[in-house]
Amino acid sequence: MTEMDPEETPPNMARVFDHYLGGTENTVVDREFAAEVDHVLPGMGALCRGHRRFSAAVVDAWSAEGVDQFLELGSGLPSVDHVHTRARRVHPGARAVYVDWDAVTVAHAGRLLDDEPGVGVVHANVRDAASVLAAAGDVLDLTRPVGVLAVGVLHYLADEDAAAAMHVYAEALAPGGRLAISHLTGAARPDIETWATINHGGWSYAPRLRDPADMLGWLAGLDVPEPGWVSAPDWRPDGAVPGAHTAASGLWGVVARRAPARG
Repeated sequence: MTEMDPEETPPNMARVFDHYLGGTENTVVDREFAAEVDHVLPGMGALCRGHRRFSAAVVDAWSAEGVDQFLELGSGLPSVDHVHTRARRVHPGARAVYVDWDAVTVAHAGRLLDDEPGVGVVHANVRDAASVLAAAGDVLDLTRPVGVLAVGVLHYLADEDAAAAMHVYAEALAPGGRLAISHLTGAARPDIETWATINHGGWSYAPRLRDPADMLGWLAGLDVPEPGWVSAPDWRPDGAVPGAHTAASGLWGVVARRAPARG
């Protein structure tokens, strides 16, 4: 990506995330801002990579189970081995829709995808679930199983907004559809507790820290198979690694699904 003058463009959340993942879709100003963040929360890069490790493991598992459609909420940039890239290793025709509220990010994502067949980008707030689903229906067949990823996004929503939106997404899942969530927590992480209370200066919303008990209602009507709620980077489809239930990574993760139709 061509470098931009740091004085002409503000830092962008999606590009900073890309930097932490080791990507190239970021600018000097994004890297400078990341360095400032590192002084406040040195573990920010590990949190970003933890979200991505979780989503990668989930997409791999779902793909192996036959899911070939994906909806990612708060997706950022489709770079660094993103959802459709991983899914197409198993299903060459896999389809994906990326949703983000930031116009700069959506425009950048559109350039990266360059009319990639079977992939769409939606400019919308994930809180407006009905509109998101309507737009996603242009690319995805919502009558078939879809894997919905809400990775690293719900901690920016108020309690009532997150609960209402997740209810709509969960209800929209066809039999066999899946839902995955990763979420910031301060459990065993006082540094994250401190970071969540500072003035974020308009660059981002101060995150809300939640634990599984705060989010159980979001999964109403869905099955939650083992390992249930665990440290997101340690999630595995056949059971999490020892100690994952402490969420010392600073991230909770869970996978749920709509029961398959009975034949």
